[in-house]
Amino acid sequence: MLISMLLLTLLGCAGSGPSPEQQAREADQERDAELQQKEFRKSLPPVANPGQGW
Repeated sequence: MLISMLLLTLLGCAGSGPSPEQQAREADQERDAELQQKEFRKSLPPVANPGQGW
């Protein structure tokens, strides 16, 4: 959900030239989202056969 909101924000701002402050803020948000994803993945149980799903 967070990532979809972030993508919408980035796409919405792509049309207009964002200020350097806004670019830095978006970069921070992207790093935070990636960190949250990593933490979430750590909390998941290991997968028996990664890459062989479906």
